[in-house]
Amino acid sequence: MPYRSAYPRPGQVALLCEGDVIGYEATLFQKWTGTELGNEPLVDIWCCGTSSSILGISDAIGRSRPIFAIEDRDFRSLDEARDDCARIRKDRESRAIKIISWSTWNRCEIENYLLEPDVLLPVFRTAFSCSDDDIIKALNEILPALALFQASQYAMSRARRTWLLADPTSALLSGLRLRPEWNDQGIVMPDYDRFHTGLEKNRDAWRKQLQATQCDVVADFDAKFGLWKSCQYQDDFWRRDWAGKEILHCLRIAMTSRFGWPNAESGARETLDWTMNREKREAQDRPIEAALRPRMIDQFLSALPTLAREIGEEFANMNTGIKAYRV
Repeated sequence: MPYRSAYPRPGQVALLCEGDVIGYEATLFQKWTGTELGNEPLVDIWCCGTSSSILGISDAIGRSRPIFAIEDRDFRSLDEARDDCARIRKDRESRAIKIISWSTWNRCEIENYLLEPDVLLPVFRTAFSCSDDDIIKALNEILPALALFQASQYAMSRARRTWLLADPTSALLSGLRLRPEWNDQGIVMPDYDRFHTGLEKNRDAWRKQLQATQCDVVADFDAKFGLWKSCQYQDDFWRRDWAGKEILHCLRIAMTSRFGWPNAESGARETLDWTMNREKREAQDRPIEAALRPRMIDQFLSALPTLAREIGEEFANMNTGIKAYRV
């Protein structure tokens, strides 16, 4: 790497993910890399907040350390997510940024892996002194109630991706000479007429692309809501394709309102009232989520060898990819 000495951390590989420094990604990757990789190589976890911020951090540090980036898949199909990641990787490598891997989770986001029965049920059963049937009953009420939200997020995600692919930034200037060049006589200015003609041609092509762009947010919503509106625990698509953090948020509300949560001062278990606006609900939920987060991550890592084959293979491939890299 050309700027190794400029890197502000001691590790050999920079793992970039979404979330914050106390989020699920940070907790999971710190424990997982420590156990699975140790110092071979030493991996630094960079929690970037959002997928767009991953791009910025990769630009900032990617010439000093190799990058292993993983985004949320969100509501993209696996093929769409792979195409997007391949395009990002190609762009970053053209800037001399070393990429080990640029991918997404196979599921919507990290929280979806914690919805596996062997993770979710034992943690919530212990935390709320309840039965598995109590948790499943709560989910069977929550899931159909969340279908409209999840379908709307799917539709918005489709619309956003459609328009991002029509971004004029590269299309309008493609193939045009913008900068001066040099020859034996010195600096040579770009040809104005050639540039102007090319710009007009690119503009017309971009307009045709926009006219051909199809984005029917209502149809996308209707299609998914029709499939998802009767969702129940025994279905499995919600574990893969829904926003998992919303499911966990609603489940914590349901369980604390029925089985209570220890009072911070007295320690006595008290049922919680959630009839408040979203901002106050999230504030009340925050310490509950913080208390459950490490338990869920520990349970996931403990159960990982026995979880679905696809999950085991996903983490094994990450392990192999990082270990195979040599500085």
